[in-house]
Amino acid sequence: MERIHVSVRARPLSPEDAKSSPWRISGNSIFIPNQPAKFEFDRIFGDECRTLEIYKARTKNIVSAAIQGFNVGRSRRLV
Repeated sequence: MERIHVSVRARPLSPEDAKSSPWRISGNSIFIPNQPAKFEFDRIFGDECRTLEIYKARTKNIVSAAIQGFNVGRSRRLV
């Protein structure tokens, strides 16, 4: 069964944002320290990540499947 992968790409913070933003990234989670809420993702791409890495990791297979068609692996006879 196929599943949805949720990924995030973090942008570099400006010097001003770095001083004031309470958000932190650890592994595949984004959170505010000392707060109960935490957001979990399948993958977080850091600010140093290049677009090609994201494409290879998450997008390439989606594009390939779309080009081939959703049911390409199943042969059906149309009557």
